[in-house]
Amino acid sequence: MNRLTDKALLLLYSLGSCLLLQTGPVYVCFFFLAAALSALFEVCPKKPFPLLSLALYGLITLIFPQGVFFFPLLAYDYFSALFSASGRFWALVPLGVLFFFPASKYSSFVIYYLLMGICLGGLLWYRSTSYEKLSQNYKKVRDDGIEHNLLLKEKNKTLIEKQNYEIYAATLKERNRIAREIHDHVGHMLSRAILLTGAMKTVFRDPSAKEPLSQLEDTLNTAMNNIRESVHDLHNEAVNLRETAENLVADFHYCPVSLEYDIDNPPPPQIRYCFIAILKEGLSNISAHSQADKAWVTIREHPAMYQLIIRDNGTGGNFSPGKGIGLSNMQERVEALKGTIHFQENKGFQIFVTIPKEKTENSILE
Repeated sequence: MNRLTDKALLLLYSLGSCLLLQTGPVYVCFFFLAAALSALFEVCPKKPFPLLSLALYGLITLIFPQGVFFFPLLAYDYFSALFSASGRFWALVPLGVLFFFPASKYSSFVIYYLLMGICLGGLLWYRSTSYEKLSQNYKKVRDDGIEHNLLLKEKNKTLIEKQNYEIYAATLKERNRIAREIHDHVGHMLSRAILLTGAMKTVFRDPSAKEPLSQLEDTLNTAMNNIRESVHDLHNEAVNLRETAENLVADFHYCPVSLEYDIDNPPPPQIRYCFIAILKEGLSNISAHSQADKAWVTIREHPAMYQLIIRDNGTGGNFSPGKGIGLSNMQERVEALKGTIHFQENKGFQIFVTIPKEKTENSILE
């Protein structure tokens, strides 16, 4: 927009020359020619078209000197076409030559007027060029800043996710530790107390001690059952599906296995145990039957279901649910959670498991 404003100002300046002398049809023709060339340069600014057109215009002014009055406008495009690329000031020589011969036929005041217009065109070109460079630098800095902020946000998101996963893993480890402590210490002490109570009931046959010892034994058995259930609950919640899957893949050396894990919130314990058991059996089948050199494992969460996919590029024997105990066990595990499992042989073998979330939650409540 700055260039159009500059050119409009220079065109008005060039038209001011009509106040200095009498104009005619040739002057009007040069007005339209100069305006058309200047507009055309905006549409096609690439060299050498502007320079050739300006040179042709200068040669015409040698025959019709009135064309020199629009040199301030065309000098703006001359500077744009030449100095923007090369910056060589000797390029002013051809412009001076083409200006001198036509302008020499007019008075000194007209020559000074036109020279001031050409200098004004050069100043306006320099100002617009500097502004465009500053604008481009500003946009580049702004875009770099936006890109940098996006990268920082992405890194912060990754760090937060990693921190949350580490906290989750540490929580699971602590639950495992607590479960082991309860099982190894409190459970054994309660078992010892139950045995001692049974021995005391056998040794002491006093009727007055029989009822208190029976109550004590019942209390200890209830406490033992409660502790056993708590330990099992802690152990179930402490199973880390992602860590277990990564360890299984890392310990599998038959062929390279690519693991894709895309679950934000841990699934229920039943699904975790199901996926772990199927993954173990699937990797075992790959090593025993597939003859594969590459395998892929995908564990993914969808809005309404959890998904497990195990596939390889092997050429092993026929796998169908009725021809293997391992595959039958997989099917039973998935159907117990009201899910579906499919086996497919196409350029390898694939196990495709889906377990709905809602049905899973209902089965847990039941």
